[in-house]
Amino acid sequence: MKKKKDSGTKSILLQWLFPAIAFFLVVSFMLYHYSMTQSKSINQKTENNIAAVARGYAAKISAYLQRIKSAQEPVSVLLDETEKGQDVPTEKCLTALLSTNLIYSSALVDENGRGFRNTGEPVELDMESLKGTESGSGTFYLCMKDELIEGAYTIVAVTPLSHYGGYVISYFKSELLKKYVTISDYDGRTWFTVIDAEGNLIYSSTSLLEEGNFFEYLKAYNQDEETAEIIQDKVPLTQESNFVAKIGKEEVYCVFTPLEVNNWYFVMGVTNSYVDGIKNSQWTATRNMIVNMMGALALFVILVVVVNVINKKRYNDRKRVLEQKADTDLLTELNNKIATERKIKDYISENQDSQALMFVFDIDDFKKINDTRGHAFGDEVLRTIGMRLKAEFRMSDVIGRVGGDEFILFLKNLKDESILKKESGRVAELFRDFKVGQYSKYKVTASIGCAVFPRDADNFEDLYKAADRALYKAKQRGKKQLAFYRDEEEKE
Repeated sequence: MKKKKDSGTKSILLQWLFPAIAFFLVVSFMLYHYSMTQSKSINQKTENNIAAVARGYAAKISAYLQRIKSAQEPVSVLLDETEKGQDVPTEKCLTALLSTNLIYSSALVDENGRGFRNTGEPVELDMESLKGTESGSGTFYLCMKDELIEGAYTIVAVTPLSHYGGYVISYFKSELLKKYVTISDYDGRTWFTVIDAEGNLIYSSTSLLEEGNFFEYLKAYNQDEETAEIIQDKVPLTQESNFVAKIGKEEVYCVFTPLEVNNWYFVMGVTNSYVDGIKNSQWTATRNMIVNMMGALALFVILVVVVNVINKKRYNDRKRVLEQKADTDLLTELNNKIATERKIKDYISENQDSQALMFVFDIDDFKKINDTRGHAFGDEVLRTIGMRLKAEFRMSDVIGRVGGDEFILFLKNLKDESILKKESGRVAELFRDFKVGQYSKYKVTASIGCAVFPRDADNFEDLYKAADRALYKAKQRGKKQLAFYRDEEEKE
């Protein structure tokens, strides 16, 4: 019985567990998909914010360069409108450029690159560099060494003079660019550089990138094929872009944004670990929400399963009680006729290779007992027999009342002939000295017929008929005894 209950509980668990797991997996997949979408959104938002910061810095630098252009162009116009050979206070014009506090030196050179500074000192420039970068007739910018500051690189603004001939040049220190970039906005290791479209460094705020070509530095720091392909795709630069690469010993998130000057680009490098930290901090709230939802979902599923299992178990228990009541003889609390037949048939169908004994009991002179001592005493006899049978035999055996005073005892799984004889002898002794009655003891006897499964019959109907014929033989012999079906055949 316990095994059956355990099996029923397992069945209930499996019945609810698989749908619950399926539901949990479906919702988990939906939450996972949502988390992936949110993760992409957070990554995109973080990268957009960094790009927006870079664009802001680039706009400030472009505005700074534009102010130099705006300061230089009036002087250029004045000089251009002056006819050659006319005495023009050029030194004063050039010195006026310095009043903007943006320029530390200025110069006027002819088409051959020879000229003088605002201080009167002679200057000679490489005209190839000027002509190679000049775009149209407007002001353009170059990066070159200046002997005035010990050959250090500086940025020059060059304005061509169409009528006067030559160029007006303003020198300003590239270091001034860093005051427009608050690199401490991030982790303190953020750097920036200004490059041209080919990657040549105009200015860099980090010692990791001093002179030369930015992309050559990247190739030197990044030897893996994937990063090399990404870098190759960026040369020459044509639009705003970003990628992760090594600069020095750590990975850096690089943002490229065009300046509104020449074909120069502003590049900002933020340590990738810091960028990941920003993403993770923004992802934490979403992740916690998803984890809490998963926990709540799991708890909900568990509660639903537990509640339904408990309810199903209660239902099955109630059903089992009702079935037991339906299977039980109310007077003796043994199996009734229907239950007895069903249980024996179930055993026979599942255990064709085993042996069993079927005993059919009839109380001797039971009608006389009812007539002489009353039906109440007759009921007591039947109840006492029921209790005696349940006490003597196993719970796994089938014991039932199948008629007014008729009982069936079916003993299962009897392995050999010696056990068959032992058990039949024990049954024969049941009524050897069987008395009923609390005060006045009344001796009750019974006639018993026995058939052996499967030797005498291999199905319930034939086995019952064989046992019943043996019972008839016991009565013929004078009652108060046990007879076997095979005994009957041998004597006939």
